[in-house]
Amino acid sequence: MICLQFFKNNFLELITEGDKLYIQVIKPGFDIRDFNNIMTDFPVIHLTNFINLRKALVEATGELIQIGNFKNQIEVNISNDEMQASIYLNLTQQELDHDKTNFASEIMRRLDMCGVTEGIENVYEKPLLAQTEIVISKGIAPVFGEDAKLTYFELSDKKPIVKEDGSVNYYELNLIDNVVTGDWLGERIPPQEGRPGITVTGKLVPGKKGKDFKLKYDRKTIREYEEGSKTILRALVDGAVKFDGNKIKIDNHLIVGGDVGYETGNISFDGYVTINGIIKDGFSVTAKYDISINGKMGIGAIGKIQSKEGSIYIKGGIYGKNSARIDAKKNVYVKYCNECTITAGEDINIGFYALDSNLTAQKVLLDPKYGKIIGGTVTAEVKVVSGVIGSKYEKKTVINVQGFDRNAIRKEFEELLEKYKALLLEANAVKRQIEVFEYNLSGAEYANMDEYNKYLSKYEEIIDEIKMLDEARKKLQLTLQTKGEGEIGIFQAAYPETFLEIKKMQKKISSIINGSFYAENRELHHN
Repeated sequence: MICLQFFKNNFLELITEGDKLYIQVIKPGFDIRDFNNIMTDFPVIHLTNFINLRKALVEATGELIQIGNFKNQIEVNISNDEMQASIYLNLTQQELDHDKTNFASEIMRRLDMCGVTEGIENVYEKPLLAQTEIVISKGIAPVFGEDAKLTYFELSDKKPIVKEDGSVNYYELNLIDNVVTGDWLGERIPPQEGRPGITVTGKLVPGKKGKDFKLKYDRKTIREYEEGSKTILRALVDGAVKFDGNKIKIDNHLIVGGDVGYETGNISFDGYVTINGIIKDGFSVTAKYDISINGKMGIGAIGKIQSKEGSIYIKGGIYGKNSARIDAKKNVYVKYCNECTITAGEDINIGFYALDSNLTAQKVLLDPKYGKIIGGTVTAEVKVVSGVIGSKYEKKTVINVQGFDRNAIRKEFEELLEKYKALLLEANAVKRQIEVFEYNLSGAEYANMDEYNKYLSKYEEIIDEIKMLDEARKKLQLTLQTKGEGEIGIFQAAYPETFLEIKKMQKKISSIINGSFYAENRELHHN
């Protein structure tokens, strides 16, 4: 191998042999710190043995000592995924500016030697900086296809709405979502194919198909059909739409076109019941799920209306004559109630007034502006809200809020949040595993793998559980938003002979008052 002189001054020579760099010190006294100036003037120098350099300068024996090697003037670096190539110019800026055209040609030659053929920028026009990494080529990334899109029948909002239209006030609620055979219940737009990309070295990168998700439905009452590019869910039977967990289904739905009376007899039904008229005195209706009574006239001295697992909606009011009993596992919605007994596992919502009635629920909620509780007894676990309680004629009215343990509810809420966070972490871990399959395999391969499909099913199960936990969280959060550990909200006035009790702490109203009463630290507060 031929040795060539690369640099010389009064103290030393730098000599090359191939890509190796040697030093020969012919005179002592050269400051090692000045060697940096030589490296600045010659950026191709790569010092690999500082100890040898220092020894040679100190001893000045005149022998050849290897201290490093030479870098290429033009270095090409290709990313691991081959989606980007960059160059590094081991030159001074003066060298580069002096002969840019030749260096640009050399850059193109070096890129070709390294196999970089795609996405190359115009190096003849692009500004080039010495000793700076310059991205010179970019591949085209593959486009991932859109995931499958699932859309389901949207249940109507089960919230009471009080409207005013001139002098007419009415209470509207669509409690039961009824469908008939053939009705649309949901659809799936399949996952889309991705578009391939290309690396800087010209390799094709396959596009990944989007994730597929299955529609969840009860196969006894719903069927899926391929219609055009979509999968459509349609009802196989008439009935009421509900979600069992996250599976859509149709339950039995009995629709009574008129009144419940001698023509129909008492009704007991294993599903939903809609009565477009009223229930006549002495007759009863029992159903497994929601009961909706749509007659505007309301009901009177009926026997009993009971929903074993759902809610009850009565569009009109109740004039119960101390006979009518309403019992729902969830909520009760009614325009007004008079001389009746209503029990709900969750909330009782009353549009206008409750007169001489016995009400029991977690929360009893009347309109803050128009609502009135006059006479009777109200027993709630968490909260009672009304515009007026009692009357100016001082009719005895008893409001009892049993209260709750805020610390226990908060602990339950925090435990739920911890479980929620743990499920999110688990979901992310499963999602990452799914992405590993999708990154390493083609869409057709991973879609047909049992292990991949198991991960996908697991991911969907976790997401379903997260949704259910979120619903539970919202309920606990509403309880925690209650003042103290039990609250009675009086927005207009409470009159004398009104008796308030929260967590066994009592107060008799002796003069007109309003505001919020709540229990906290074993005391009854008012503000």
